[in-house]
Amino acid sequence: MSSAHRGAQSSVPAGTVLPRADGIALPIDIDRGASVPLPDQLVAEIRRLIATGAVRPGEPVPASRRLAAYLDVSRGTVETAYAQLVVEGFLITAERSATRVNPELPSTPHTRNPGMRPPQVPRRRLRSFVDLRPGFGGDNPLQEPAFRRAWRDSLDIDPGPIDPLGQPQTRWAIADHLRLTRGMSVDPDDIILTSGSRDGLRLLLTTGVDGAIGVENPGFPGLRQAMSDRDLRPVDTAQLAEDTTESLGAVVVTPNHQFPHGTTMPIDRRVRLLEWAQAGGVIVIEDDYDSEARYARTVVPTLYDLAVSTNAPAQVVHIGTFSTLLTSAVSTGYIIAHGDLGHRLSTMRTALGPAFSPVMQTAIASYLTSGGLRRRISRGRRRLRAAEAVVADAGEIPGLAHEGRTLVIETTESIAARLRSELAERGILVASLAAGWSADSDVRHGIVIAHSNVEAAVLHQALETVQSLLGPLAGDDRAGPVE
Repeated sequence: MSSAHRGAQSSVPAGTVLPRADGIALPIDIDRGASVPLPDQLVAEIRRLIATGAVRPGEPVPASRRLAAYLDVSRGTVETAYAQLVVEGFLITAERSATRVNPELPSTPHTRNPGMRPPQVPRRRLRSFVDLRPGFGGDNPLQEPAFRRAWRDSLDIDPGPIDPLGQPQTRWAIADHLRLTRGMSVDPDDIILTSGSRDGLRLLLTTGVDGAIGVENPGFPGLRQAMSDRDLRPVDTAQLAEDTTESLGAVVVTPNHQFPHGTTMPIDRRVRLLEWAQAGGVIVIEDDYDSEARYARTVVPTLYDLAVSTNAPAQVVHIGTFSTLLTSAVSTGYIIAHGDLGHRLSTMRTALGPAFSPVMQTAIASYLTSGGLRRRISRGRRRLRAAEAVVADAGEIPGLAHEGRTLVIETTESIAARLRSELAERGILVASLAAGWSADSDVRHGIVIAHSNVEAAVLHQALETVQSLLGPLAGDDRAGPVE
């Protein structure tokens, strides 16, 4: 077809799709009936595509032959347009390489939108901060040979039929893990996999727990966030009375890590809690989010085990997670529930589908059965012993209370806010003491430090930073809350 014949044709329909060299299509409009020459129209269209971010700096434009064939114009028309855009600096050419948009052009509003262009991140991000918040931190399991081996092996294993409650081998491995590490006797059929303790809690609360939810005061802040849409009532588990159960459907407790000090609920209080709940018909939700962190202390029977021993297992729902040990990068957990409530939870989980990938479930099962997690716990024991020695050698830290598995430094409200801000600027993350209290109670202020999250040398530097900041802040009469 001659160029003269092409020029007599009607315009290319508006929104015609322009196939690019990388296989991605773009809209372009050319009007053959217009007085503006075709090369000039094509120049204007490509400028528009670059300006709007449809074609981005560094990306290739279609080969001249391909574009000419698609638009049904001469190849010379396209080459003339491209040459003009090269002169203007919109395009660049290189020998044996596709013509590209100049990578030095400034980004457009579209290309600055993270929703339009995914951020460039390294394969393995280096940690640039020290996370001393309870429930966070720890070494990265993704770099641990045992976990990486379990993950690789899972890719070669057929997980079998997908069970929405959790793959049978994974539930069996969790039951055996709890037997070996906690002394618990759990039927694998009573285990339901979740993507973490908060997911388990949300599943439980939407499945049939009516009425208000009792929460410890103080209590772990993350649990309150997961229940922000429910009527929460502070419950003092040290001073229980039967009338406290009025209108309560359930109570959420963390008996193996009491906030903020990380202490353990004594066995006599556990028994009284179960008796109180049974008398009032209240479901006890036991969040065991970091039970394995009790590296240096005697294991106390779980509330679930106590309930089983009294033939009342349906009264307690046990929520566990591996996220504390394996970090939130591997969000995995489980619920142990019995009886009618367990059946309702199973029905809901079945309707929603698996909580996380069966491949990851297979990897977790392999990691547990190979002893990888138990070895990780042993490393944690050594890290905790080293951390205890660092704290003992740290000298006086004003307001420090060291009663359990976390360090609590009590201060005024203004100093606590400034201290957390100053530490964050130095790459050290700590938790807020006040976050554990209900708003209408006598809130205590300060910071909470999970000192076994890091190696001894890192903890030593972090505590030195805390000490260096506390003195000037305490002596600064002008210290006020951070805006």
